[in-house]
Amino acid sequence: MKLSLFIVLTAVLAMVALAISAESDSNLVEVTVLTEQNWDEYAPEGKEVDAIYGDIVIRNKNVVAVIARPVATRNANMTVRNVGGCLIDFTSRDFESDQLSCFYPAGTDYAYRDYTVSVGEEEKRKLSENQILKGKSFEVNVIAKGSGGRPTVMTSYRLTESSTSLEITTKYRNDLKKTITVLPMDYIRADGKSTDMVKTPNGTSDQYSFADEYWQQAYLLTAEEQIQSNSNSRSSTLKYIASKGEDFKSLAPESSATLTRHLAVGTTYLDALQAAKLGEFTNGTIRVVDKEGDPIGNAILRVKQNDQALGVIRTNAKGQAVSAFPNENFQLEVFHNGQKIASIPEANLKNEVQDLEINEYSPGNLELTIRDLAESAIPSKVEIVGLDGTETPDFGPETAEFAVKNLRYSPNGWVKQSLAPGKYLIRTSHGPEYSADEKDIEIKANEATSITATLERMVDTTGWVSTDFHSHSTPSGDNTSSQKGRVLNLVCENIEFAPCTEHNRIDTYQQHIEELKIQPFISSITGMELTGSPLPLNHQNVFPLHHHPHRQDGGGPVTDGSVETQLRRLATWDNNSEKLLQQDHPDIGWLFYDKNGDGKPDGGHADGIPFIDAMEIHPIPRALETGTLDGVTEAMAKKNRVFKWLQLLNQGYRIPGVVNTDAHYNFHGSGWIRNWVQCSTDDPAKIDHMEIVHASEEGRIVMSNGPFLTMEIANTKGIIADVGQDLESGGAPVIVNISVQCPNWHRINKVFLLKNGRPSAELTFTKESNPELFKLIGKGDRQKQTFNLNLTLKLEADTHIIAVAGGVDNKMGPVSGPRFGTAPPAALTNPIYVDVDGNGFTANKDTLGRPLPVKGD
Repeated sequence: MKLSLFIVLTAVLAMVALAISAESDSNLVEVTVLTEQNWDEYAPEGKEVDAIYGDIVIRNKNVVAVIARPVATRNANMTVRNVGGCLIDFTSRDFESDQLSCFYPAGTDYAYRDYTVSVGEEEKRKLSENQILKGKSFEVNVIAKGSGGRPTVMTSYRLTESSTSLEITTKYRNDLKKTITVLPMDYIRADGKSTDMVKTPNGTSDQYSFADEYWQQAYLLTAEEQIQSNSNSRSSTLKYIASKGEDFKSLAPESSATLTRHLAVGTTYLDALQAAKLGEFTNGTIRVVDKEGDPIGNAILRVKQNDQALGVIRTNAKGQAVSAFPNENFQLEVFHNGQKIASIPEANLKNEVQDLEINEYSPGNLELTIRDLAESAIPSKVEIVGLDGTETPDFGPETAEFAVKNLRYSPNGWVKQSLAPGKYLIRTSHGPEYSADEKDIEIKANEATSITATLERMVDTTGWVSTDFHSHSTPSGDNTSSQKGRVLNLVCENIEFAPCTEHNRIDTYQQHIEELKIQPFISSITGMELTGSPLPLNHQNVFPLHHHPHRQDGGGPVTDGSVETQLRRLATWDNNSEKLLQQDHPDIGWLFYDKNGDGKPDGGHADGIPFIDAMEIHPIPRALETGTLDGVTEAMAKKNRVFKWLQLLNQGYRIPGVVNTDAHYNFHGSGWIRNWVQCSTDDPAKIDHMEIVHASEEGRIVMSNGPFLTMEIANTKGIIADVGQDLESGGAPVIVNISVQCPNWHRINKVFLLKNGRPSAELTFTKESNPELFKLIGKGDRQKQTFNLNLTLKLEADTHIIAVAGGVDNKMGPVSGPRFGTAPPAALTNPIYVDVDGNGFTANKDTLGRPLPVKGD
């Protein structure tokens, strides 16, 4: 019995010792190099994280920082480049939400190419793979050797176990034999376009800050010197002004100058102020509730004290605003869904948790269920519009995910949304294959308004899947949209296949698809858009590509100044693997006819063109201009890629056309234009991406911003060709079958055929002249539109035939969003090539009455 008790006591003491040891370790500073083995433990989180294997992490219990591996090839993304040795990720440990693109110590002119870790005052070492150093204090030191009249620059990033900010010290050393002048400065990339980022106004101050109020991360920089800032929405240049007003330092030979600053970070600006030890603060929670005591989630508290703005605190789903707060009285303005709901002239935090009752605000709830006719839940886009004086809500910026401006994206057919009392229009949709549902509702205070939106599949696209081959999010480097938000936008618009095509890095959507549990609705594959100079020519999308996670550029190829070289590099990447290489938004004249851009035809980039499998030809409404019976004017042709593509086809270039959104932001960004690609399955989960590649290479694609258009041509032997295919007629007439379907929310009024790019009166059909062809099926607001036509066509020579459908003087309407809803409905097929003489198809060389384009046309 005594022995058993001894064993138990020994075990308990051992567990206590381990717990104390673990707690002690958690308070220490840790330094390591990111590897596949330690990634999950040490890589920070946040929308703007750019860390990869080989980068250096230094962290304590308060903050985590990533210093990019100091090598020449290290780029964070397409536009944040040459980051070796720079601070690329920095976030608080309490709420990891990195929003820093890069902090370039001493600016962008110095190339850091080596590093050491300081252990104590004297010892410096490199880190071996998977080595983790733990201690009370560490420095990561990066070195840029002087050259070209520049000093040697050594920057250290230092944390102690109790640090609440990162100490950054830069030493400028003159190794030359002459006196030089240095300008102490830093450069920061923190992109704020289309998001709620606030930066210190341009001018001179004793601090510099930037805070993304929606994504909840604030940064505050201080130094002994005054900081002169010059910012735009993307970047900030900081100069350090000495007490005498000088913004430079003169360095004699073998002398040095040192600049030290502290970078604090927190969920809110108040947290960052506290971390920087600028003022007295109390940590606590204000719980925002309505007059019934119910929590108000996603509310914004704007904090002021003595007319000084102290930032924004957002409440969580429980209505809790967790932050540091001023010790003295402060002022609050409270907003919900973009609407100001309260002003508190004197607020204070008396308790660790206290309620803030908004007695004059009593929201209700919208509870929306979205189902198809089979009662199955489907992902949907839900637009909420205020009526009769009720304000339209604003849930978040264009960079957001589930709630974007006045949209809610629902991956699972369910939306619960708190709204101010009033009248609203609820518009629910799932892309142009489905009906749109509109309901006027009234939200009453403290009540739930439950409605069901039933979306009917009105358009039969059997044998075709909806695709977007070109879209972006924040990993691309030219926008700040959440990638998860991009995937939500795609699936809610019923895009069934979407490769991941971020700028200049191979990436994947798969983790988002799995997290959102939307595998039955969308399929994806790894890819990229390689974007370089000259622009716009060196923009090419490629998929599939082999993804190397957490490596530079995802293991992708780099750009080249030669269009031909870049095209060849992409085509042969991954050991000449088969892939779709798409030319994005080209200057067709420059690419095909005018290589040196002097306005004179010279054969174009002929060595690269054979690698192009498909080419973007949007905007798709321009296709309607090609049906002008009196010819396309010079003004029409000037910027009309569809027309130039028709000229190309007549010159013998059999490059299929595609249209894509090139979406960068999440407010109606995806879905307003698409390709329908012929496919053997209508189940997105079963799509074989190589089948999409092959079908696209062959031109089995219909392009549209809404109407679903198909065309088949049959010969007298009963052989049928779909778009993109060849058909021998043997000189006999062919039968052309054209079908168009539109759901209840847009309409066409014109369909025409192009023979070798030219329209004709006998092959043009309008609702005015042929009303019997344009039929409405259904009742009331559930009417769909159809167009069906069979016609016999006698061809005298080889002819490629294209079908076009559209709504002349019509608009797509609000389902497509405020920007793209003003465009007319339009759809365009790829050609069917009819070989009349049996000797293979021969292009007719017709330029359609206009000269072949050159650069800039």
